[in-house]
Parts: sequence; structure tokens; C-alpha cells
Amino acid sequence: MTALLALLSAVFIGGADFIGGLTSRSANGIRVALLVAVVGLPMALAVSIVDGADRVGRADVIWSVLAGIAVSLGIGCFYIGMGRGLISVVAPVAAVTGAVIPVIYALARGERPGPIALVGLAIAFVAVAVVSLAPSEQHPGAAVVNRNVITLALVSGVFFGLFYVAFSRVSDAAGLWPVTIERLAATVVLLVLALVLTSGPLTGARRVIPATLVIALLEVAAVVPLLLALQRGPVAIASVVASLYPVTTVLLAGLVLRERLSRLQYVGVACALVSVALVSSG
Repeated sequence: MTALLALLSAVFIGGADFIGGLTSRSANGIRVALLVAVVGLPMALAVSIVDGADRVGRADVIWSVLAGIAVSLGIGCFYIGMGRGLISVVAPVAAVTGAVIPVIYALARGERPGPIALVGLAIAFVAVAVVSLAPSEQHPGAAVVNRNVITLALVSGVFFGLFYVAFSRVSDAAGLWPVTIERLAATVVLLVLALVLTSGPLTGARRVIPATLVIALLEVAAVVPLLLALQRGPVAIASVVASLYPVTTVLLAGLVLRERLSRLQYVGVACALVSVALVSSG
């Protein structure tokens, strides 16, 4: 059940990331993320009210807030990265990085993945290196330029990994209220980032509203099964299976945008997907 819930989350978040990255090519990534958070907040509140909760403790609130801070910073970097580079490169790099951190955390807490999972982790590091260093066919001389994009992808992955860790500490008794608390914290952080890092009038907001509605719906639909998976199953398994979201993102990028990668980059993307599969099965 843990793997199934996490996989469902991966499908939803992969779609949300693709639309978010596409939207960020015509609008500021931080502002897009902020609009998504604002629109998604009442959706999360409705889900939490319907589900109810036995008791939301102080620790649940703290961990939920930390999760919101981490995911907001991660999404900000993620959207900016996808707005500047190939979506089918940014998504796998962020996913692999985000999967490694909770696995290390789980190992430190006593979870013991098998040898297959350890092989998967080794392949994950290879995948990051290959995808990061190989230029694309569309931009054969852009390896140096793309380093900033890869850095954004790596940083976003770190924050996503911290998000998994924080969310895994929320108790079952809190129900789905952590989803609302996390969304609220993310909204506040993104608002601060938008005020500090962006300038000028908020133009084109109406144009991206339809996209932000879809992204917000997909994100809330992804966070609910992810929370349940992290609460009820091994953190290593839940976080790594949830990191399969690039499968959806890369597939959509190829079908909709016709993004082409170099052969070496295809190897790197394949390694990224194989690595998360091995870790989840091990």
C-alpha cells in the first residue's frame, strides 16, 4: 500500500511539475509558485475538514511548517530551473537528489534497505553526473550555461528531500491537517520570496490562472497520498517511489514540447529512473 500511494503521488506531481515548468517559461517561476500555493490553500483546507483529525499536536504543526518551508524553497528553484532549461533534465536530477536524502535519513534511523537498493543509490549518483555534464542535441554547446540550471535542480532536490523527511515525522492522529498547515507555510515563504526576489508589476496573472488552478489541484492530490505513504510505511520506500515523478514529466515534455536529449543524456535519464526503481524494490 505504501508503494501504491507513493506512486499515485508521483503521477500527480509529475503532471503538476510539467505544467508548472511550462508556465514558468512565460512568467516568473517564483510568482507562478506563489499563485499555485494561494489557489491550492483552500483546496487543502477543504480536504482537511472533510477528513477530520483526532488530535493535531505541537510537533505535528512544527514538522508540517518545516515541510512547507522546504517544499516552497524547492518548488521555487525547480520552477526557475525548468523555465531556463530542459524540463526532461531538471526533473530527473531533482528527483534523484530528493530521493537520496530521505534514504540517508532512514538509514540513520535504523531502516535497512537490501543490496538492490544500495545499488540503486550508486546508480543515482551516476545519473546525476551524466545528465548534468552532457549537453543536449538542441544546445550542443550549452553545457557550461546549463550548469546554473543543474545547480537549481540539485538545490530543489535537496529541499524536496528535506520535505519528505519533515512530513514523515507527522503523526497519524493529525489526519490531513498537515496538508493545510504545509500549504499555509509554503504560501507565506513564497510570498516573502516574491517580494524580495521579484520586482515590477504582476503582469499576465490572469493568463496563467487556468494553469495554476490545474497545478494546485494536482499538487494537493499528490500531497495527500504522499503524506499517508510517509506516515504508514518505510520512509525510504515512500520517498523513492514518490520520486518517480520524472517519468510523467519527461513523457509530457517529449510529447508536448518535442524536447530532444543527447544519447548520453538519455542514458542518464534512464539511470535516474532505474535507480529509483531499484531503491524502491530493495
